[in-house]
Amino acid sequence: MNSEEKLIKNWTDSSNNYSNIVKAELNSFKKQVWRDIILKKAGKTSAMDILDVGTGPGFFAIIMSQAGNRVTAIDCTEAMIQEAKANAENEGVRADFRVSDGQNLEFEDESFDLIISRNVTWTLLDAQKAYREWKRVLRPQGKILIFDANWNIRFFNEDYLRKFEEDQEDYRRVFGEEPPPYTDEMIDYRKSMPMCQRIRPQWDFNALVELGFKKIYYEMDIGRRVYDERQKIIHRSTPMFMLVVEK
Repeated sequence: MNSEEKLIKNWTDSSNNYSNIVKAELNSFKKQVWRDIILKKAGKTSAMDILDVGTGPGFFAIIMSQAGNRVTAIDCTEAMIQEAKANAENEGVRADFRVSDGQNLEFEDESFDLIISRNVTWTLLDAQKAYREWKRVLRPQGKILIFDANWNIRFFNEDYLRKFEEDQEDYRRVFGEEPPPYTDEMIDYRKSMPMCQRIRPQWDFNALVELGFKKIYYEMDIGRRVYDERQKIIHRSTPMFMLVVEK
């Protein structure tokens, strides 16, 4: 099985589980926090044309639609798109959900005011190509917001592995339960993803500069704002970063 096939299988198999996570987020403090972060960084007061890349079960698409924006949301798997459509319907909003490749966008140049993605860019097989495409479909002064982390760097770096194991032990001690497990298949998939070997967001910053972006800002840890108590411990050694990129 090649990397693309592994990618499709991984997210198809996990679509229902991630949908349950999104449903819980939509009924928690996270909904308002994420909405506030995105709208503040977008810096616009009027309705926007937004592209949600790797929408998964539709969390960003839903909260941005509820904020009055026109949202197009893409994902590489039909299973995730079906979950997203069902979740959006349950929340009483509509978005343009499509099965599509975030590295080969089907949209015309300068179609969007804002591009958003969460926990997606680590799965890109060719991030440089994807970022070039995102720049192409972005309008002048438009922005890209990337939220991600070095989730799987522990498979390639012993220091990160040690810190990850410490997080796991603290999780067991504090909550009296086992952390979420990783199957051998999940680990194999993560080891096959090229972005998992890179230290980020430094790699992204350099790639975006090479593509001609002039205004790039990043924050190394936004987890304290968007995580619940369990996540703050389990992801302590892999803080979620935010990249804000303006065309």
